[in-house]
Amino acid sequence: MERARMPTSFPEQLITSPNDYDNRMELTLNEHGMIRGCNIPSGDLFGYRRGASAWGHLSELMPEFSSIYLIRSGQINPRLRFLSRMGHRFKLISFDGKLSDVKFFIRVIENQGKRNMRVMIFPF
Repeated sequence: MERARMPTSFPEQLITSPNDYDNRMELTLNEHGMIRGCNIPSGDLFGYRRGASAWGHLSELMPEFSSIYLIRSGQINPRLRFLSRMGHRFKLISFDGKLSDVKFFIRVIENQGKRNMRVMIFPF
């Protein structure tokens, strides 16, 4: 199958290479911001074990979230949604204490009546 070609007028900076998604981290949170699951790169970076019963709050990894509500009136906080879409640099603390700037995206996922949030984190 041949790949579709982008028109020459399409801005290069808007094209994301597939390799940019290889190092993304994904976390599953409950409505209160408690981490419920993660993908393998996240577990390696933060020292989490898959299947652990309690991992802590998102603010332990990203201190800004100690003062930002994730959910407001049953929806993702509009300010948080705005910050993530405009490319705000959030601070992330890894398991070894290293501080980095990351992009942060969030969406609500529902499964069997339970509401969780999927967070995707990309390094700058």
